[in-house]
Amino acid sequence: MEKIIKEIINFTKKLVQTPSQNGIDSEREAAKLIFKKLKSFGFSPKIIGSKEHPSIICFLKKAGAKKTIWLESCLDTVPAGDFLKWKFSPFLGKILGKRMYGRGAADSKMGINLFSYLAKSLYENPEFQGNVFLGFDADEQGGNFTGIKDISKKAPKADICILGYQGMEEISIGARGNLRFKLLILGKAAHTGSRSKKGVNAIHKMQRAIRAILELPFLKQKEKFFEYGSSLNVSLIKGGEAVSVVPDKCEAIIDIRTLPSQKSKQVLKEITQELKKIKKKDKNFNFKIEVFQVYNPFLINPNHSFLKILKKKAKEILKKEIPFSTSGARSVGNLISRKGVAILNSFGCNCGNIHAPNEWVEIGDLPKVFKIYEKSLIEFSKNHGSERNSK
Repeated sequence: MEKIIKEIINFTKKLVQTPSQNGIDSEREAAKLIFKKLKSFGFSPKIIGSKEHPSIICFLKKAGAKKTIWLESCLDTVPAGDFLKWKFSPFLGKILGKRMYGRGAADSKMGINLFSYLAKSLYENPEFQGNVFLGFDADEQGGNFTGIKDISKKAPKADICILGYQGMEEISIGARGNLRFKLLILGKAAHTGSRSKKGVNAIHKMQRAIRAILELPFLKQKEKFFEYGSSLNVSLIKGGEAVSVVPDKCEAIIDIRTLPSQKSKQVLKEITQELKKIKKKDKNFNFKIEVFQVYNPFLINPNHSFLKILKKKAKEILKKEIPFSTSGARSVGNLISRKGVAILNSFGCNCGNIHAPNEWVEIGDLPKVFKIYEKSLIEFSKNHGSERNSK
C-alpha cells in the first residue's frame, strides 16, 4: 500500500506540473502522460476526441464479471489566475506537511491518479469480480463537456459511476440541474432630455421583469438532500448605448439551479406566464426568451447497495459517520445521468480552495480513501444483482 500511495502522490504532482487550464492550454500533454502510465500497467487505453481536447478511455474486462464500475475524472482545470495570489507557483505541486498545493491538485488530478491505481489494484485482485471502465474527460471546466460527450458514446452500461471530485466530510449523491437563458427586453429609443418623446426604457422594464421572476414560488422550494433549495441569479446584464439615449434594448443572462422535482420546461412556463401578466398590464412591455442550456438534476437512490457498502466501509475506516449530501453546482454527472447510470458525485480526500488561489488536497488522507474505495468495490462486485438504470 505504501508504494502505491507514494506513486499516486508523485504522479499527481507530475500532472499538476503539466498545465491543462481550460481556455488556455490543450489537454494533450496531460493525456499523453496518463496514456503512458496506463500502458505501463499493461492496460490498453485509447485517446479519443479532438486533437486539441483529447480524452482517455480504458475498459478492463474480467471473465464472468457481473458488475461494471465506471471511474470518471476530468483532465482540464480552471485557469490559475493571478500567480501573485498563490503562496507557491500553481504548477509546482508543492507539498507542505500532508497537503499538496497547485491548480488541479484536488480538481481533479488527484482523482485521475486515485482511479488509475485503484483500477490496477482491483483488476489484479482475484476477489474483485467486476469490469472497470476508466474515463478521463477533456474540456469540462468551461462547461462545454465535449470530453464527457465523447466518452459517453463509448462507455459500457455501468452499475455505478464514481466521479473524481474530492472531499471527505460528505458523500455527495446528486447535484442540482441548471436552466440558462437570455431574457431580451425591447424598448424605444429617445433623447433622455426630450420634453415630448419619452421613449420606452428597456432597462427599467428589465428591472420590473426581474423583480417579478424573483418572487415566483419555485425559488422557495426545498426537498430532502436539497435543503438549500433552488436558486436564480442574473449573472450578466447589458443595455444602453449612451448616457443621453433612452435604452431600446436590454439583455440579461439568467442562471437557474433546479431540484429533482422541478422540470425545466415547467419552470420556464411559470416564468413566461409571469412575464405575460406584465405584458397584459403594460402594452410597452415586450420580451423574448432564448434558452441556451439545460441540464437536469440527478440524485442516486440513498438505498443503492453501493452507497450502503461505501458508507459502512467509510465508518469502519474513518471511525465516524459520513453523511449523504448533494452539490449545488452541476457536474458531468448531470450529463452521464441521461444514460440511466447511478452516480456518486464526490467522495475522496479533504481539499480546499477549489477554483481559487492556493488550491490544495490532503495527501495524508490517501491511504484511507484508497482502502475505502477498494474494499467497497470488491464487496459490491460480489453482489450479483444488477442495479443498472436504478438511480
